[in-house]
Amino acid sequence: MSQVASDEVEITTDGKTVWVNGSGVCLGRFGPRGVDVHRRAEEQLAGLPQCLDCRPVPDWEAFVASMKEHHGVEVDSVFEPEWCQRRSA
Repeated sequence: MSQVASDEVEITTDGKTVWVNGSGVCLGRFGPRGVDVHRRAEEQLAGLPQCLDCRPVPDWEAFVASMKEHHGVEVDSVFEPEWCQRRSA
């Protein structure tokens, strides 16, 4: 499943992991191994650290909030993996 969130951002999933890609870089990834929210490529090339919000524990709500805060990207709940929904139920 994929959805274009804007002209430059695409959200995709394989049912286990969710990727938010844009501007030639993975802006965010959510999966069983945790949350990664990264800077845009131009910021990384300017020497800024890659990670904005990286954590080893999968927390869907934190991922969604961080993508909104750092990139203005709203990740729809349709992308939340089923394994994550079962854990929070």
